[in-house]
Order: sequence, then structure tokens, then C-alpha cells
Amino acid sequence: MSSNSTASSRMAPNSLRGEERFFFGQLLMGCSAMELLKQIIAHSHHAIVVTDALRSEGYRIVYSNAVFCRHTGYELSELIGQSPVILQGPESNYDVLSRISPELEKCGYFYGSSVNYRKDGSMYPVEWNISEIRNSDGKVTHYLSMQKDLSSLQHLGRQIVHSNDVVKQYVKQSDHHQADQDALSNVVEVLKENDKITKNSLFLDESGVPFDDFFEDFSSEEASLIDACEKKIAMSASEFWAETPFAQEDVLSIIESIGDVDTEIGIVDSQGLTEQRIEHIANGFSQIANNLYFCIEFNESALVIDEVAKSLRAHLTCNGFPVAVLSAFNKDVSFWINDIFVDKKAENIFAGEENVMATGNQLLTFLRQMPTTQKDSEK
Repeated sequence: MSSNSTASSRMAPNSLRGEERFFFGQLLMGCSAMELLKQIIAHSHHAIVVTDALRSEGYRIVYSNAVFCRHTGYELSELIGQSPVILQGPESNYDVLSRISPELEKCGYFYGSSVNYRKDGSMYPVEWNISEIRNSDGKVTHYLSMQKDLSSLQHLGRQIVHSNDVVKQYVKQSDHHQADQDALSNVVEVLKENDKITKNSLFLDESGVPFDDFFEDFSSEEASLIDACEKKIAMSASEFWAETPFAQEDVLSIIESIGDVDTEIGIVDSQGLTEQRIEHIANGFSQIANNLYFCIEFNESALVIDEVAKSLRAHLTCNGFPVAVLSAFNKDVSFWINDIFVDKKAENIFAGEENVMATGNQLLTFLRQMPTTQKDSEK
């Protein structure tokens, strides 16, 4: 890649700050740089692909981790030597793709989103960030891309649109005394699909007035249908997966997000707190909540996790931050997620959820006693 003129203006590999040199020096005392890099990439919860730096050859793939292979449907042996162009298709965003090489040559990194195509031809929305890798002489030799499947967010968007349509149709029929049991059943189903919407912005007409009042006219029989949605009966992980399996992309997103939060909190425990790390942790919890909202059984815990994320963003100050409580909350969320979505061995999927909600509410109590950040108060 012919970017020698810009290479000198960007940080070379040996231009680390003093504390960074010390940190990496300590890391490399226990293992080689190659082994460390291999462990980080291979065990990352993100989809990672490494290419060479040859623009003329289409940036040939030299390595991809297991998550990337799962996302794309290709085996590693099928990807080696291929250009990422094989993931592009008719619906890919070529305006964004055309900016990748110029931005990499200019800045050394690129962030964007597009549509990828799996080996079987199916599409999935994806966002990625690409960073250059330089050798000891400062020459760009490879590019590393971390990618995130956005299918779950696309799913959430479609569900919100559907939920609004169903409920507004019911209200319209009610106004003309045309609502029937089928219409009510449709409303109950969308409530079960996405309880978050019923507690937030779903019941708003065009003027912004909530529609909550129409539920007050339900008969006791109709109301019992709504109540039934909220009752929780002990259920094992095996029973849960037999009755209400998550889409694979949603499962991967949950596991990826909790991995991100685990990593950030591990860094906080070892190196201390920064506002940026708090924000990263909040983003991870938001993603977990967004995926859990797809299952009515977990809406209560999703709301608590979501509220924790919002409160973290409102309290980015490091002074008096309850790190120990945040760490305990993350452990409860992580253990619960692992029991249900990874090991799938939970005897009762709601037992761990109770711990999550209890620790989450405790964390919220601490956070609400803290002053809000300056930028939050200016909104």
C-alpha cells in the first residue's frame, strides 16, 4: 500500500505512551506476542477477519476467527486467499464500500455498515471497523476488521413497526365499536412479543397522547389474558429452548455483548475507571436488553438491564462510582446468560433472573444518588 507520506503522520508501533509500554511489557512476560494475539483473536466474541494490505489484490483474507465463520457460513479454509468481496451482493452499500480504501490510506482506519451475503446467499446487515497493522518499520502489512451482525436490531425495528400497526388498528376499531376477540388476541400477541413497547412508546397517537386508557374497559376475561402474559412458571433451560427458541443471530449477539461487558469490567478492575469504559459497558448492557426483549419471559429483567444502561450513561463521572456493585451485577447477568444461552443447563431460567433484578435495582439505587454528568444535564 503506497501511503508512505501519511504513514509518518500516524502513530508508529513503537510510539506507545509510557504506561502502555509498561502494560504490554507485563503482558508479554507471560507469553509471546504471537500467542497473545492468537488468543485475543481466536477467543473474541466479535467476528474478526485479517487481510493483507494489497489493495490491488482486493485485500486477501489471511485469517478469520470462528465467530466470523459462523456469521458468514464459510469454513476458514474456504476464506483464506479470498477477497472480502465474496461477501458482497446486489443489496450491499457500494457507496460505503467505495470509501474504504481511500479512508484506510488517509487515516489508517475505517468504520461503516453495509449488507453482507452468507455462503448460502442469505443477507445480513453488518457494521465493521477496520484498522491497519504495521510492522516494526512502520509499514502497513495487514488490516484487522471487527464486525458485528446487526440482524437483531433489524428484527427489533420490524417488530416495533408491527406492534404499532396492530395496536393502532385495535384502537381505531374500538373507536367505531368494531373491535372483536380476534383483534384483542392480536394485541395480546404483540404484547407478548415485545413487552418493552407496551411500557414505553407504543401507545401514543399522532398527537403524542398515550392510549393506555382503552385497557381500562377490558372485561375481567380479557384482562386475565394480559395477566397471563406476566405470570412466570418455573421452567428449565431445556424446556425453554423446546418451546421458545431464540434466533441464532440473537443468541450470538447476546453472547457477544456480555463478552464485551466482561472484557470492559476486567479492564476496569485492573486499570481503573474511565468515562469511556462506563459508556462501553452501558452500550453492552443495552444490546443485551434489546435482545432479551424478544422473549416475554425476560422482559422484566430486560427492563432492569436497560435502565442500568441508561443510568450509567447519565452518571459517567468516576468520582464515587460503585464499581464493586457494577461488577457484582455483571457477574449475575453473565452467570444467568451462560446458564440459559451457552450451557443451556439452568434448572429454572427465572432463578438467575431474580438475582439479576435484585442486584440491578441495588446498582440503580447507588447510581441515582450520584450527580448526573455535565453533558447529560445540558440535554
